[in-house]
Amino acid sequence: MNYSEYRAGKRRKNFSAFTIVMACCLVALGAALWLTGRSIRAGERARNESSMPSPSLVSPAEDSSLTPSSEQSENVAKPVKDEPYSEPESQPQEPPAESKQETAVFVMPVQGEILKSYNDRELQYSATYGDMRLHTAVDISCEEGTAVSAAANGTVTAVEDSAELGTVITVDHGNSVLSRYASIKEAKVKPGDQVAAGDVIGTVGSIPGECADQSHLHFEMVKGGYYADPFSLIKN
Repeated sequence: MNYSEYRAGKRRKNFSAFTIVMACCLVALGAALWLTGRSIRAGERARNESSMPSPSLVSPAEDSSLTPSSEQSENVAKPVKDEPYSEPESQPQEPPAESKQETAVFVMPVQGEILKSYNDRELQYSATYGDMRLHTAVDISCEEGTAVSAAANGTVTAVEDSAELGTVITVDHGNSVLSRYASIKEAKVKPGDQVAAGDVIGTVGSIPGECADQSHLHFEMVKGGYYADPFSLIKN
């Protein structure tokens, strides 16, 4: 064997060993890639299964919402009848509570001569002010200290002082009717008290806005928010 043949044989042996080593490396690399891909696919499959909703434990046959009941089926199958429309009977409305109240019977709060009558259209002379003005009350002559009676049943709503009328007592008789008693010297009632016709509510005093006139009771009535002639309510 010459030197060239020896070198050629040695190169073939080295090439065969290198080829075997490369083949083993490729096989190992392929196996590693295959195992890695398999683990990735297994992980994705596990995540997908965990994200999927769990199947209902109730079967369609047991779930009443999935199958119509016999009553619903009957209602669906029941034919519709054409019936004439009739308006519902209207219930009779009760009259307002105010109309249920009994009409109050009014009496004179004091007895005496009428010094000045009610007039909301024609001017009357005022001796105190020396001029002509409307007079929306009735002035009844009586001595100072005379007892003043409630003109009808009602509730005392105010006992107040006025610069022109002095102490004024207001009584609510219902049905939007009020009576007002001015020039009271001594009040016998307070707001909230219930009074009956003829009950003493105070005594007559002096009235600043009519001090030039002789002693009297200044008696007003209000109906529906407007002054009214007391004699239109006092029947006797």
